[in-house]
Amino acid sequence: MIKIISGFTGPGGSTVSFSNLTNLFNDNGLETCFYGPHLWDGIKCNFGTLDEFQPTKDDIVIYHYLKVTSDLPCKKAILSCHETVLFKIKEMEGLHYDAAHFVSTFQRDWQGVEGTVIPNVLTKFKKKSKEGMPRIAGIIGSIDENKCVPMSVARALSDGHTDIRIYGSATQPNYFFQQIIPILSNKVSYRGVASDMQEVYDTLTDVYHSPKLETYNLIKPECESVGITYHGDEGNDTQAEYWDDKKVFEAWQSLIFS
Repeated sequence: MIKIISGFTGPGGSTVSFSNLTNLFNDNGLETCFYGPHLWDGIKCNFGTLDEFQPTKDDIVIYHYLKVTSDLPCKKAILSCHETVLFKIKEMEGLHYDAAHFVSTFQRDWQGVEGTVIPNVLTKFKKKSKEGMPRIAGIIGSIDENKCVPMSVARALSDGHTDIRIYGSATQPNYFFQQIIPILSNKVSYRGVASDMQEVYDTLTDVYHSPKLETYNLIKPECESVGITYHGDEGNDTQAEYWDDKKVFEAWQSLIFS
């Protein structure tokens, strides 16, 4: 069995990606369960809590956002890293893993650790016609200093938008109260955390994204797939690739069973 475990399973791109990966494995005959501390509504796969995670010698364990410093009782342990500054591998002495996985070339090179790059599994959204819709701008993702939400709001306002909706988890409460609350107005609203992104994308015509540092940009291909105009101003080139499910699955098969 494949057991994916993460130290963070709240709202975020890594959580969605692991949920999608779990479904991809199960759909292709590899029994898989995703484990973590939080069962967020956005998790749409076979899920277990941390106390249910009990690896055996025949299991493949893929772990994320955890400092594992002892050998796991499993057949193979794979460190799956989706971060840069939030999880600096070289600064974590004694990490135990048999192989490392990264989501983009930029991220692997930034970490400076050998590993295999396999892009995230993309969520499949339905494309809805935007013809005749009022212009509505969205700002999507974690609300923190790295995402530069006020910059995205300013760019949307400069482009003439009068309905700007912010979606995401306030991962830095002080930042939210100091930088986001003051810019809310009759043109700018905070819509909370969305668990159904299809519903969100159905209402938007434009999305603004202005991160200082990005490891893998899920928002860009999602916007392209649903016909939303993407306005990106990323602080770096992630060198991210977007693969179909078959190619992603085959790459993971090679990593797991090699």
